[in-house]
Amino acid sequence: METTALMLKIIGAIIQITSIAYTITAIARKKRKHIWIGIALFVIAFLLLNQATHVEDRLRGGY
Repeated sequence: METTALMLKIIGAIIQITSIAYTITAIARKKRKHIWIGIALFVIAFLLLNQATHVEDRLRGGY
């Protein structure tokens, strides 16, 4: 479980950093569809990080 939480955090952080860069590039190039893709990636990263935190909380007994 600890390994799963760590992997979720690593993957979520990578996706989050990439999505921010992708969204900024899309805004600079004025591509609306790509902006929404970047936002969707950011939301997915948020969900992964949120799930990782939930797993860690369960491992620590709610603390």
